[in-house]
Amino acid sequence: MHLMDNHHFEVVRHDVTYPYSAEVDEIYNLACPASPIHYQHDSIQTAKTSVMGAINMLGLAMRLDAKILQASTSEVYGDPIVHPQPESYWGNVNPVGYRSCYDEGKRCAETLFMDYHRQNNVRVKIIRIFNTYGPRMLPNDGRVVSNFVVQALQNQDITIYGSGNQTRSFQYVDDCIAVSYTHLRAHETGRNLVCRLLLEKKKNKKTKTKTKREI
Repeated sequence: MHLMDNHHFEVVRHDVTYPYSAEVDEIYNLACPASPIHYQHDSIQTAKTSVMGAINMLGLAMRLDAKILQASTSEVYGDPIVHPQPESYWGNVNPVGYRSCYDEGKRCAETLFMDYHRQNNVRVKIIRIFNTYGPRMLPNDGRVVSNFVVQALQNQDITIYGSGNQTRSFQYVDDCIAVSYTHLRAHETGRNLVCRLLLEKKKNKKTKTKTKREI
């Protein structure tokens, strides 16, 4: 790992479905595979990671009075019939499909975050990440950006599933990290403006991409 030589960084190998203890001020709950190929490999474990992982991390946040951020997903909207999706939209999700372990697991995690906030005053933030790309993506990730790159490098035809008229929102991994970090701290440091500017930056990138070609 590229951060192993950084003395401020520590790797702990742990299954988030089991309780974990640490002394921290902030928690970023990012645990869960996001690629359909990977999360469908063990759908039960995927659901447990989202649900039990959220319970364990929220319990830790409550004990420490720490702030906690949930990395949710656009998949909470399922197969949306509203485009683009506002946060007020509740979605159109199949609870018994092959993707449900991920979709419903993330939806349940959001429910737990809000209930811990309302019932136990845990300081929570939720972000719904769409399609993130950047360095160190796996060649067999199965999602559109890595598929395009791998096929281009192998001089193969680019595969576009469906009619080709569908659109996607993309964000670079550095922007995702910056917004996540800023959003968790926004209510205490008054950086709401900074967070909004970062989001606008991401939105502008998406608009420029779509004008070139809808993917």
